[in-house]
Amino acid sequence: MSVEVGEFYIVTVSFETEAKADEINEIALNSFHVDGIEEFSLNEETVDEILGERAYSGGDIPTEVIHEVEDVTKANGDLSYKYYFFNGDLKRAEDFSAYLDENHSEYKKTIEKNEFSDWNAEWRKHYAPIEVTDELSVVPEWFKKEDYKENKNHIYINPGMGFGTGEHETTFLCLKLLEGIKQNISEKSLCLDFGCGSGILGIGAIKKKDMQVDFVDIDPAALDNCHENLKLNFNQEDLNGHALMSRERYELGEKYDLVFANILEHVLISEKPVILDALKKDSYLVLSGILNHQVDNIISEYSNLEMVKTETKGDWSAILLRM
Repeated sequence: MSVEVGEFYIVTVSFETEAKADEINEIALNSFHVDGIEEFSLNEETVDEILGERAYSGGDIPTEVIHEVEDVTKANGDLSYKYYFFNGDLKRAEDFSAYLDENHSEYKKTIEKNEFSDWNAEWRKHYAPIEVTDELSVVPEWFKKEDYKENKNHIYINPGMGFGTGEHETTFLCLKLLEGIKQNISEKSLCLDFGCGSGILGIGAIKKKDMQVDFVDIDPAALDNCHENLKLNFNQEDLNGHALMSRERYELGEKYDLVFANILEHVLISEKPVILDALKKDSYLVLSGILNHQVDNIISEYSNLEMVKTETKGDWSAILLRM
C-alpha cells in the first residue's frame, strides 16, 4: 500500500465507563503502540442542551459547567475514545481493531483514514489548559507564549502520549491534594514521584515548594516524556539536584517528605514495601490510580499510616496519608 504524506488512521471506540476505557488504553499503548489517544469526546447534543439551559451564547464557559457536561456524558455511558495510528500504518490499526473484535465485541468501534497537511495543528485542537485550582493549571506548551505566560502556577506539558496530561482524574486529584498540603511542606524538602509518567506531579512539587524531586518510572518512554516536560518548565541550571531514573535503578538514599504513587491498584500493593520505606516520619503519601471501589482495600493495605482524606472525581479516587 502506498503511504501518503499526512495519512493516518483513527480507531474510535465507545465505552460505558472510564474504567473500561483505561483498561483498553493500557493495552493500546503497550501492545499496539498507538501513537496517540484522545480521551472521550463530549457529545454535541449534550453540550448544546446544557449550554442552552445556562443561556451561554459566547465567551468563556465556567469550569464548573464544563465539568457538568463531562459528568452527564459519563453518566450516560457515552464515552468515545479515539486511537491514532500515524504514518499511514493501517496494519497496526487493523490489528488493534481485530483484537477488540475478538476480546471485546461489546464495544462499538469504527476505523477511518484521514489526511491533513499539518498534524501538529490538528492534534492541538484537542487540548486546552486545565484549571486544577485557582492557583494551579496544567497548560499545553503551545499556550506558553499566549495567555499562560511562565509562572509557578502553570505546569507546561507536551500532551498526547498517554503519560498523564492533567485531563485524567487521577492526575487532577493528586495535584489538588498537593495544593491542599503545600503550606505544611518545607521548601527544598525531598519528593519522590514514583511511577512519574509525564512528571506532572513532581513538576508541581518543584513549582509550588521548590522540592528536590526524584522521578522514577518503569517505562523508558515515560521518562523521555518527563524529561521533555521538565525542559518546558525549567532552565537546565534549575534542574540541579533532581533525578530521573528507571525503576530497576532506583535505590533508596535519603527518605522523602512527600511521595506520589499514581499507579494501578495491584502495583500499589506489590510495591508497598518500597513506597513505605521511602517515607520520612511525618511525611505525606499521595496514592492514586485507584478506582472508587478499590479505596477501602488500599486504605487497609496502608493501615499503618494516618488516613488524612480522600478525593474523588468520576470513577477515580486519590488518597492522602501521613506517616
